[in-house]
Amino acid sequence: MRYLISIIFLFGIIHSTCSQSKVIHGSVIADSLDSSLINIVNVSASRGTSSEATGKFTINASVYDTILFSSVQYKKKTVVITSEVYKNAFLEVYLEAAINLLDEVKLPNLSGNLASDLENMPINDKYALKAPMSLKMPLSHEEKMLYTATTGPGGSRFKWYAIFLGSVPLDPIINGLSGRTKMLKKLNKNVKEQNALETQLDLHRTYLLTKCHLEESQLFLFLNFCFSKPEYIEILAANNKLRLLEFYKKESKNFLKNLKEKVVDDSLKSY
Repeated sequence: MRYLISIIFLFGIIHSTCSQSKVIHGSVIADSLDSSLINIVNVSASRGTSSEATGKFTINASVYDTILFSSVQYKKKTVVITSEVYKNAFLEVYLEAAINLLDEVKLPNLSGNLASDLENMPINDKYALKAPMSLKMPLSHEEKMLYTATTGPGGSRFKWYAIFLGSVPLDPIINGLSGRTKMLKKLNKNVKEQNALETQLDLHRTYLLTKCHLEESQLFLFLNFCFSKPEYIEILAANNKLRLLEFYKKESKNFLKNLKEKVVDDSLKSY
């Protein structure tokens, strides 16, 4: 019993030490940066920011926090805050340009008669081929980490009657006590929200710029602002496009008003 209490106490010290957050300064380095804004998200702590035109940025982070760097013209990059980075309070990140290459398309011999060509066009029917198909999406990297943390050998999960059978998986217990399971659940939630945010940004960028009168540099912060509203999560789940656009138009006014008030407050504090 004494050893168990000591282990729990030790995990508590490690967890509290790793959870201390401080400002990390950094620089994004990439070819042809050209004043491009890089979206920077601490997915472990649900915090987001954007880089400056020069690539400089600051973000609050703790040891082992996961930082996601994303932009339309660059490949996504995930960086984990190490003890050294945390100690130096500086992070330098290199981004690679995203090159989208289309697969070669080979067309059969065409006669020039559209109706005839359509009839003769070969079509591969996956159902006719009777190929095995799975309707389940493969697990993401974060989901695999959570599954590993909450299961024992062979995917076995903790059950109360396993105590009497002498087959208690230790990993779920240790990860539960150390806080790793809780951290991974939060990480999965944040990654899903980040993916949803990027999807909304791709789908409604033009609408947000023209109808909601937002600037390009404000889009990322505005969508994070929307995610803080429970109503927004419900609308996304319902997949109601008309209601979603109305929500964006209404909340953009509140967002711009709050942003203006914050600028005024900051200017008054500087005097």
